[in-house]
Amino acid sequence: MDGLDEANREAGGPDQGDRLTTQSSGPAPDPSVREGFFRNLPVLETPRLILRPLTLDDVDDVYAYASDPEVARYTTWEAHRSLEDSRTFVEAMVRAYRDDRNAPWAMVLRETGRVIGTVDFVAWAPQHARAELGYAMGRSYWGRGLMTEAVCTLVDYGFRRMGLNRIEARCIPENRASARVMEKAGMRHEGLLREVMYSKGRFIDLCLYAILRRDWEAAIAR
Repeated sequence: MDGLDEANREAGGPDQGDRLTTQSSGPAPDPSVREGFFRNLPVLETPRLILRPLTLDDVDDVYAYASDPEVARYTTWEAHRSLEDSRTFVEAMVRAYRDDRNAPWAMVLRETGRVIGTVDFVAWAPQHARAELGYAMGRSYWGRGLMTEAVCTLVDYGFRRMGLNRIEARCIPENRASARVMEKAGMRHEGLLREVMYSKGRFIDLCLYAILRRDWEAAIAR
């Protein structure tokens, strides 16, 4: 919406009231909520998971799932070819925490203490109270509801503690398992973004899902 607004200002475009309507009201977003967030990433707990920052001790666990081509099949990143690839990734995330840049939560399975995947806000626009979720998890843990558990926890945290009004997620149309996670977290399918991203040598379509604060509030009130 920012680009459209700027173009209309420059062109002396139509009155904003002619094409935009306010759908919901509330306190203005507070961009300061972003300051220090990833540097002090909170530890979150679910019945079966502990969500915490990655550490250099997690390299082996990350390699165990990130080296699987099936895990990387629908992601924007290539499967890790060596332990060094995983070390490079984890080191980059540790630096991101230190520099207060977007970085993931490690998903630690309580019963084993192993890192089995990551979940994160891959994008966050605090000035618009909007964020986008991303996630990946080892294949041997698929089908157990673990990712839904993690995503629901982040959705809840985003609305309760981060001041978000909208949380989005995207997936390749063929990735029905990921779409089901979004749906179970209360997200609605909003449409298809055609050839919106260039990844792994081709332009790809992405399905857009989202949940608004008022959707989440209505769900928890039931």
